[in-house]
Amino acid sequence: MINKQKVKLNFSNAKNYDNFTSYHNLTLRMISQTIKSFFDTRKYTKNILDIGCGTAQGYFALKRDMSNDCFNYFGLDFATGLLNEAQRKFKSKNDTNNAYLICGDAESLPLKCKKFDVIFSNMALHWLNQYNIGNFLNQCKASLRDNGVIVLSFLISGTLRELTECLKNTANDSIKLHVFPELKFINEKINGAELKIEYSKTFEYVETAESPIRLLKRMNMLGAKNTVNKKTPDTRSLRRILLHYDKHYRYNNGRTYCTYKIAYIVLKKIRKP
Repeated sequence: MINKQKVKLNFSNAKNYDNFTSYHNLTLRMISQTIKSFFDTRKYTKNILDIGCGTAQGYFALKRDMSNDCFNYFGLDFATGLLNEAQRKFKSKNDTNNAYLICGDAESLPLKCKKFDVIFSNMALHWLNQYNIGNFLNQCKASLRDNGVIVLSFLISGTLRELTECLKNTANDSIKLHVFPELKFINEKINGAELKIEYSKTFEYVETAESPIRLLKRMNMLGAKNTVNKKTPDTRSLRRILLHYDKHYRYNNGRTYCTYKIAYIVLKKIRKP
């Protein structure tokens, strides 16, 4: 079970978050283009909800791609540190007329029925407790207007496989990694929520750095620390893990690497006869 308070604290303390969002930026561009295409033939003012909004990068991506469209942006996150940074960004750009921030938990959405034309979540679904994902999807569906869409990007099983193998090979149980959901499990929850998959894609993103410790620091900068209660490894164990990683997961150009496996899904409500 995920320690939600620990996740909340990790992300709230993720300083310089925007400087380390590599694969997040890739999927955010995909989301923004999907939303733009969805609204191309719809000329009314739109309500868009960003679940797990972080520092509101989603707002500025939409602002760039939908420059001629009117929309209201609602960003929801439970990490107050990230929301404070989002508010600072809005004020610095004097850009708050159509942007609203909500402090709330994705597992218990404080939202009105049929409020939004689009609901999206970029790299947040995998931080939910898996037993609550079905409820999350049902809440999104209830908050979605008829003919609206839900766009999700998230990490799935197979993410950080190099680190997983490294821990197994060093017989180290002092680090327990986050368990990323299986795509089959998510698809079952989507069917249970009576949502239709309009588009689905999985792909891999490879992150590189000068050393294993730099890779781990990037994960920490994104708030992606352990999400369960487990003791911190001692210096000797950590050194052994890093040495094994450095030996087995390094390209010929000298850079070490880790793999993120990403799912990208667009959903619609199933129309009942």
